[in-house]
Amino acid sequence: MSDTVLDDRTKAVLAAEVERLVAMGTERHEARRIVWLDYLDEQAQCQPQAPSPALAPAEIEAAPPSAPPPGPEPPPALPLPSRRFWRAEEEARLTPEWLARNKAQLQKIKQLMRST
Repeated sequence: MSDTVLDDRTKAVLAAEVERLVAMGTERHEARRIVWLDYLDEQAQCQPQAPSPALAPAEIEAAPPSAPPPGPEPPPALPLPSRRFWRAEEEARLTPEWLARNKAQLQKIKQLMRST
């Protein structure tokens, strides 16, 4: 694959991933290839992109400071909605009428459950 030297921890993580794929029915050779390619992709994403044309030190000093490259601006931060904690005293009071109506509805449901 390549001449990359891995530490023991990384080897163990990759081996465990290979074993997981083998347990799912993938052939060992194919599982090793998949895990290795995934590892290389992760390593490529972690490494910073090297600038393609290397400027000499004299050119760097002579070059005027450039503005940051134009790109999409990040969306403005949305304000968090104001959340208030639930307060019992703000709830509607339970009235005898509400309790009676609720008990009647409960009785109807119980009758429906018995009849099925």
